Amino acid sequence: MKFLASIFSVIILFSGLNLSAQLDRSVRPEAGPAPEIKIGKSKTFELDNGLKVLLVENHKVPRVSFQLYLNNDPVLEKETVGYLSATGDLMRTGTENRNKEEIDEAIDYLGARLSTNSNGFYGSTMSRFTEDFLKLAADVALNPTFPEEELEKYKKQTKSGLSTQKSDPSAMANNVAKVLRYGKDHPYGEITTEESVDQITRQMCVDYYNTYFKPNNAYMVVVGDIKKRQTKKLVKKYFGAWERGNVPTHEYNQPKAPEGNQVAIANKDGAVQSVIKITYPIELMPGDEDAIPATVMNEALGGGVFSGRLMQNLREDKGYTYGARSQLSKDDLVGYFNAGAEVGTEVTDSAVQEFLHEMKGMTADPVTKEHLDMIKSVRTGAFARAMESPRTIAQFALNTELYNLPEDYYNTYLKKLNAVTVDQVTAMAEKYIKPENSHIVIAGDKSVLKEKLKRFDSDGEVKIYNTWGNEVEDNKTLPKDLTAEKVITKYVDARGGATKINAIKSVKQVAEMQMQGRTIQTIMIQEAPDKMINETKMNGMLVSKQVYDGEKGFMTGMQGEKDFEGEDLESLKLESQMHKFLKYDELGYELELVALEDIDGKEVYKVKVTTPAGDTQFDYYDVNSGLKVMTKKTIETQRGEMEQVQKLKDYKPVGGVMYPHTIVSTGMMPQPMEIEIKSIDVNVDIDDEKYTK
Repeated sequence: MKFLASIFSVIILFSGLNLSAQLDRSVRPEAGPAPEIKIGKSKTFELDNGLKVLLVENHKVPRVSFQLYLNNDPVLEKETVGYLSATGDLMRTGTENRNKEEIDEAIDYLGARLSTNSNGFYGSTMSRFTEDFLKLAADVALNPTFPEEELEKYKKQTKSGLSTQKSDPSAMANNVAKVLRYGKDHPYGEITTEESVDQITRQMCVDYYNTYFKPNNAYMVVVGDIKKRQTKKLVKKYFGAWERGNVPTHEYNQPKAPEGNQVAIANKDGAVQSVIKITYPIELMPGDEDAIPATVMNEALGGGVFSGRLMQNLREDKGYTYGARSQLSKDDLVGYFNAGAEVGTEVTDSAVQEFLHEMKGMTADPVTKEHLDMIKSVRTGAFARAMESPRTIAQFALNTELYNLPEDYYNTYLKKLNAVTVDQVTAMAEKYIKPENSHIVIAGDKSVLKEKLKRFDSDGEVKIYNTWGNEVEDNKTLPKDLTAEKVITKYVDARGGATKINAIKSVKQVAEMQMQGRTIQTIMIQEAPDKMINETKMNGMLVSKQVYDGEKGFMTGMQGEKDFEGEDLESLKLESQMHKFLKYDELGYELELVALEDIDGKEVYKVKVTTPAGDTQFDYYDVNSGLKVMTKKTIETQRGEMEQVQKLKDYKPVGGVMYPHTIVSTGMMPQPMEIEIKSIDVNVDIDDEKYTK
């Protein structure tokens, strides 16, 4: 709808000694010995109910942190993916003794932090409030009520966030990568969707909590300004009555890397950029003997900021991207490798070629000692900085217990890091970098990319996926002799027919949406054949007004006045055309029936619409009803090019013609915007004075 442009414009509007003479700075100084790290030794004890407590005392700062961690196997959520996250979130929204507001107030009063998840909680407070905080945390962890109203809020917020993924190429690529890397029958490969969120019930959260929240499978990690005696007293007082129980265990098939490279495209029509992810599962646990040298190897490839080979090649040399990086993730169940970047559509295949080239080069062209020394230096600094966080100390203590690591594993971490050799790095690359056994996932325009990317696929078959990682049929056969013009004819008939549509000589639409507590109202008036007035108000105050009187156009509002001229005037003239879809040919538009696709479970015809100026958008028409259900186009904003997607819903008759009464727009804001058409009046009298300044 044309009035959306006004809404978007409003959103953008508001939204010591000098030693230099003695030094030869052309020579890198020799690396010094690895600094010695002193991490307090964990003090451990166990409650009668099986809760294991790990304490690391640190009396330098008067703060203490508590982490409750449930060592449960991952759970397959199946058709209700998302209920585990819901369970974790809702724990903090109400207990048998406090509602959400009271919990929030208590945390604020203590100057504390407390976050919950499906595997426990993490929180910290000033040491003088330790008992008050632990009492509150115990109430949250042991007495949650999972309020129904909070679940509904959670579901609404989650679905709102998910709706943006449909036009977010990074989210699309992430989803497809997860599914291909692990498979949907593995908990790491499950994707949360709007449909799965709809099926979440409060009872699911209650059942999960009652089944998996047991002390005999849990750890309490305490770090900070507290003695063992006090820790034991308080943990026993507030968690000693927590009843033990049997906790189910689960086993899953181990995901494997593909036998040959497989290319997958998450389609984003008209995309001017592509998101690349080259990925596969790996077997690498935290604390494994390979963990440190493998991490160093990944830093050389692409884990560093600018020193990595990927960054040096794709950014500094080729100029394909602002950032190209890689990850080597360790996990006790299954880890993964991932390398990726965001590049222009026109260089996507070239970028993929360079990624694979650099992956192969990690063994063919070993890392230099100079580069290795630089990596060691950077990681030494990062490790030292990480030691400043109590949460890091807590995680180290927990890892030592979970993975049966030597007590001095982290105290000697830097010594082990400093001992990594060039040969070790090469050996790690041979073991963990698989340039011929990768999932090459691209989120981008399949019409441009598919043929170019075939050469990277081991069997030459590029597969297409939707946002949620489901493979879609790419070559659905369009009905014989069907044309874009015939699709438009069916659309006209579905709206009410050309006669009834042409009988409407003027129309006034009033639309509203809420944004950050403000009401944005747009009044769109059109008069045949090509007059238009578009007013946008915020909380009743005029923000902007666009007018085209059939010959001249102007805009006025908070940003001043402007007369439209040249290309801008021609564009406004086209936008002002009433019932434009009835006269595409007359106006010089070009139509192309592109494909038969699925949107939200319905088959749609995809039509490419090109304006006389060469601008394009894609319109989608329901195969059964004939109505237009979605438009998609790339627009220029102050933040650069963005894809705008509008879903047209809730068609109702007005004056014998069907009009959509709800428009959901994504792409312009982090959250989707729902625009409600409050009123539509047809054949209204328009005062000519309204077309004047």
